[in-house]
Amino acid sequence: MRRLSFVLGLMLLVGCARNPLQPGDLLFQAGEGAMPMAIESATGGVFSHVGILGESLKDVWEAVPEEGVRNVPLQQFLEEASLDAVGKPYVRVYRAPCDWEDVLVRLKALKGRPYDKAFLPGDDALYCSELVYECYRDSTGKPLFSTIPMTFKGEDGVMVPYWVSHYAELGVAIPEGEPGTNPNDLSRSPLLTPVPVKW
Repeated sequence: MRRLSFVLGLMLLVGCARNPLQPGDLLFQAGEGAMPMAIESATGGVFSHVGILGESLKDVWEAVPEEGVRNVPLQQFLEEASLDAVGKPYVRVYRAPCDWEDVLVRLKALKGRPYDKAFLPGDDALYCSELVYECYRDSTGKPLFSTIPMTFKGEDGVMVPYWVSHYAELGVAIPEGEPGTNPNDLSRSPLLTPVPVKW
């Protein structure tokens, strides 16, 4: 009996070692293309997107320009990332303190919401880090993460040309200084713990 318990315990430990992921983990992604590069340039980091690992550990909740809030296979999320120096998806995992069941309820309620191309606060549309902001709340219902004044300027203090064109096409003023979130600042939150994962 002791031997059986030992073997089962060992199998459990090995299983945990193989997959350190948990539902609700945040997956920060470096992407390719004009918008990801503009996001990274204005927010001073390598991340341009963030998703939320789903219950099966094989799916991701995210907000994207093409479809708004959606749930996709983890493999698809990884394939859409740029590659790191060793040819692996540039996706880093961080863990937030959360009640997964509460997060999941909010995610399901928001599925299908349009993408917020203007990154404006207070409307029905959502962008990726705004989805995280809305879904992660403490026991009183207060958002777990804070907003910051948004900037669309590069390190040189000049407005990134992509954003000038982007907002001109939308016919909306650039919301410089408005409260918001972004993947890079979110990844720096002291509430998050890095989770080492090999893809």
